[in-house]
Amino acid sequence: MIVMGCNSGGVKGEGTGGGDGRGGSLSDVLLEVGRSAENAFYAFLELVSDVLGFSVTTTTKKEDVGNHFKSLGVKLGKASEELEEVAKKAADSSKSQEVRGAVDLAKATLNTLKTNINLLETVGDDNVVGYANNVAGSGAAVADNELKKALRALQEIVKAATDAGVQTLKEGTITLQANGGADNKDGAKILATSGGNNPGANDAGKAAAILATVSGEELLASIVTSKESDAALTANASGDTTAVAFSKGGQADHLAGANTPKAAAVAGGIALRSLVNTGKLASGAADNATGGGKEVQGVGATAVNKLLVAVEDIIKKTVKNVLEKAKEKIDESRKPKTAE
Repeated sequence: MIVMGCNSGGVKGEGTGGGDGRGGSLSDVLLEVGRSAENAFYAFLELVSDVLGFSVTTTTKKEDVGNHFKSLGVKLGKASEELEEVAKKAADSSKSQEVRGAVDLAKATLNTLKTNINLLETVGDDNVVGYANNVAGSGAAVADNELKKALRALQEIVKAATDAGVQTLKEGTITLQANGGADNKDGAKILATSGGNNPGANDAGKAAAILATVSGEELLASIVTSKESDAALTANASGDTTAVAFSKGGQADHLAGANTPKAAAVAGGIALRSLVNTGKLASGAADNATGGGKEVQGVGATAVNKLLVAVEDIIKKTVKNVLEKAKEKIDESRKPKTAE
């Protein structure tokens, strides 16, 4: 497991405790007139800096990712406590009700994020991320209850973001034959759960090529636009096949039956299969051979890392927007009245 500092997120000034060299807790920055909303966001980033930038390797277990989400939930709880401290410190002011209103609105969003991040803590198991068959053979679908839990949690996180004014996620449009290039539809065979036609030795490479055409944002969008009721494939995949349907699997020939499905949907399916309890990817060869379990697992880990980056990014954007709104209202309430 690799845990990096918040500068891996690429936000200039992170880790400076307020972005202007003056430091201070989140509550202090929010209360101080003259400190900007950006300063408040930097203070939040400092608060969560030791849990940002998490990524998985081939030795990371699914439950390790769950522990990361648990730690992130704890940090969001601490941010809520800092906001509550703002309301307490302003309790004796004439504008205490305005401050309380701003704090409660911000806390409500943070609590929604925390609740659903905590749900993601429980969806994995003790197998490695991207767990794959160690011989040529099919994989196994994810546990339905945990899949539903993960889907609902991600949908609620994204909804909280859009409710807070974050731009709607960009959906991927590239198909399994990107821009008329190589046809990578057979990469979807690593999601096979039944039938005798296992992935070929070259199909893990095609799955990796599919992932290379998809951003983390597009991958997350493909998941949250899925439905719980989307079923495993019993016929050829199409442009309407969702990430959840791909995660549930089916016969290899159906999964790779067309090049018209969205690459993001396949990528989302790989991420869910690689992260959620009982999920197992199909392999095209013995464990250490080309197209075997180790190579397939690496594809799964890549998909999960894209998902983790996207989730972290949308949480940061959500908190930034929420703190901007709270800071504006808190500053308005604390400005001295001008003489008539």
